[in-house]
Amino acid sequence: MPSRSAALLSCLAVAGCAPSESPPRAPSADVHRSTAELRPTDVGAGLMWQYRAQDVVERFDSDAGFRVHFTRQGPNGVPAVDGNDSGVPDFVEAVARVYDEVADAYHGRLGYRRPASDALVPSNGGDGRFDVYLLDFALMSDGAFRVDTCTSANAQICQGYVVQENDFVGYGYPSAEAATRILGSHEYFHAVQAAYDNDQGVVLSEGTAVWATEQFDPSTSDFEGFVHGYLDRPERSLDSPPPGPVPSFAYGSAIFFQFLSEKYGVGFIRALLEATENGRGLPSEAADVADPHWMIQLDALLRRDHASSFAEAFVEFSRWNLLLGAASDAGVSFRNAAAYPRPAITGVTLPHAGTGLRVFYASAQYFSAPAQGRARVEAALVDDPATADDDTVGMALWIAARAGGRVLSLSDAGVAMGTGDDVLVAVVNSARSGTGAVLSKRPRLCVGSPAEVASCRVTLGGVDGGADAGSDAGVDAGLPDAGAPDGGRPEVRVSQADGLLAPAIGCVSAPSVLAGWLAVLVVLRRRTGPRR
Repeated sequence: MPSRSAALLSCLAVAGCAPSESPPRAPSADVHRSTAELRPTDVGAGLMWQYRAQDVVERFDSDAGFRVHFTRQGPNGVPAVDGNDSGVPDFVEAVARVYDEVADAYHGRLGYRRPASDALVPSNGGDGRFDVYLLDFALMSDGAFRVDTCTSANAQICQGYVVQENDFVGYGYPSAEAATRILGSHEYFHAVQAAYDNDQGVVLSEGTAVWATEQFDPSTSDFEGFVHGYLDRPERSLDSPPPGPVPSFAYGSAIFFQFLSEKYGVGFIRALLEATENGRGLPSEAADVADPHWMIQLDALLRRDHASSFAEAFVEFSRWNLLLGAASDAGVSFRNAAAYPRPAITGVTLPHAGTGLRVFYASAQYFSAPAQGRARVEAALVDDPATADDDTVGMALWIAARAGGRVLSLSDAGVAMGTGDDVLVAVVNSARSGTGAVLSKRPRLCVGSPAEVASCRVTLGGVDGGADAGSDAGVDAGLPDAGAPDGGRPEVRVSQADGLLAPAIGCVSAPSVLAGWLAVLVVLRRRTGPRR
């Protein structure tokens, strides 16, 4: 699935968003869907990407159980260079070698199960090996994992194959092999996921696939280039990406799975996938054992193995995100926090008395303000008296004082000490899910000196009949705009680079028809290379 993102997105006429500095890449709209057990070599299969009737398709088998399908002529032809005179194009050999490395990392060091064999599938590439088909994607995409059948005993354990760009000419990668390292590790991890449960939603699917590429080869900048998809919209519920076939939010959620692996160990993600298999869910909720959901299982795993919970983990995750980029502090955040962009931050002035907050479950909102000489700054959440429930229950608050970009103090008690230049505040809703009237909380936020916060508490604690009261039913979780469409409306946010107010631009995909399929949302391609 997709590759790298960029700071600003521009709308295209065909579908979705593309970067200004590089060609678009979009995964197929039918990824993870059954293709009636047809393959790109089946003439007349009607697939979006398949070989032409006149293509002579050859096979090359790797050492670790992969079969690479390729042709030498026409638009699907691979580069002809054969520097070692083996009779097989060097690019084909490189693809096979990379997939072997990926399999060694996933099934060896990380311990994931292998994808189910396709030996009994009628159109299976010739045997039970995992198949990779090299085809021309014409800059529309650069690869995809596709399911072609699922087991009869468990309809959500599936097997399939990968289709991949045949030469990467014009894609902007430093080399075709580098492109394969990123693409292969991402798409093959989708096959690994399908060996557990193929129906867990796009956040777990894409988030852990981006995470897996980072585990396979951390020298690429794919992960770092993608995480802003989540950090640009932390106010969304974690399991509620924006509409559209390719939401960058889902790929950016890799930062949450990176948090889990850094906090609880790299094997935690594998344990989570194991718990999503039908019939193997942990019994935290009776109905979730037979057909588990990853968010419920995450909470159960944390309770069973780490004396923690989703709520506790998400609050800490939100703290780590508060200290990214220029505010990074490796002691209380990610190991590579300085390389990650800051989350979207709303700039305010002190004293601040906010009455329009709407914080959805499993989400956070971030604020910054100049300290303006205050030696001590406090923050407090106040229940909105116009709502039926206590809006502070399940909420958490982080506050940090900074000077010269360095964190002087960090507290979850609502107090920031030190003569800092500015303060950062995170408001977190730690609930794992929400429905109806508890989809979100509407606390009021006070930030300022102790005296200013005390006065704010009194003022905001009174009944004012504010327009922000009411039911959450039917609202798009994660949006503070009563469910308005995500695209096209600039939102004022603090620039990650210099603290200036800048618009964060979104765009809506435009549907069209291509070869019988729904058009896809074009997303930003990965920029490979060493970490920065």
